[in-house]
Amino acid sequence: MPELSQDFPRQWIEFVDPEDDTNVYRCDLTWLTSNWECIWGNGCKGIDAKNADVGCCNLGAHFSDKDDIKRTKKYAALLTPEIWQNHKEGTKNGFIEKDDDGEKKTRAYNGACIFHNRNGFEGGDGCALHILAGQLGVNPLVTKPDVCWELPVRRTYENVERPDGVEITYINIGEYNRRGWGPGGEDLNWYCTTATEAHIGARAVYRSYEPELTELMGKKAFDILAEFCDARMTTLAAARAAKDPKALKLFAIHPADPK
Repeated sequence: MPELSQDFPRQWIEFVDPEDDTNVYRCDLTWLTSNWECIWGNGCKGIDAKNADVGCCNLGAHFSDKDDIKRTKKYAALLTPEIWQNHKEGTKNGFIEKDDDGEKKTRAYNGACIFHNRNGFEGGDGCALHILAGQLGVNPLVTKPDVCWELPVRRTYENVERPDGVEITYINIGEYNRRGWGPGGEDLNWYCTTATEAHIGARAVYRSYEPELTELMGKKAFDILAEFCDARMTTLAAARAAKDPKALKLFAIHPADPK
C-alpha cells in the first residue's frame, strides 16, 4: 500500500519533568501508542529503491556530539572481521567522514554506512555494532550512534518564555517522519513511520522502545508517560469494543495502524 499522509490529528500529553521543573515534556500519544515496528529484513522497502536491503542506513549516521563519537569509537574497536564485513576498510581508512556542512558522521562505503553488513555475510546481516551488542549482552543503544537507536523516535527542544517571564524548555517526544530528515526527506524512496506495512507490532511503540525512551527521558519521566499511554490503551480498547465512532475519533488513532 502507498504511504499515508504525514498530516493528521494527533493526541499529545504534557507534563513537567519530575527531575527538573524548568522542563516540560510534550509527548505524541498517537505515535507512541501506535503499532509501528522496524521491519528491516521483513518487508522494508528502504529509503533508496536501488539499494533497499540496507533499509535507512544508506547515508551513514550523523553524530550528536563528542561523547557520541567517543562511545562509537570505543565499541568499533571491539569489532572483529568475523562480525564486521568492512573491518579491513574501516580500520585502515577510518569510519568517520564529514558531510557537505562539515558535520561528522559514519562513512558511507559502497552505498551504505560502513558498519552495515550486506545480506549473506557469514557474521550476520545488518549493523555490525548491533551484532556486537548481542555478543556483549547489552542493548544496542549502548554500542550504536545515538541517531541509530533513537530513530524513529524524535526528541527536539523548544525554549519558550511564558507570559509571566518564566523561561521553560519543551522537550518534544514524537514521530521521526520524513520531515525529520530535513529537505531531502521527501526524496526518500519509502519511509516506514506512515507505511501500513510497518504498523504490525505486537506491542505499542512506548513498550517496544521502553529502553530507548527511558534513555531519552529518564526513568521517572518515562514512568509518567507510560501511565498516560497505559490509560489511553485501556480506554481505546473499550471504545473499540463498544464500536463507538465518536469516541474513537477523539483518540486520533495513527492512520497507519490497523483499523
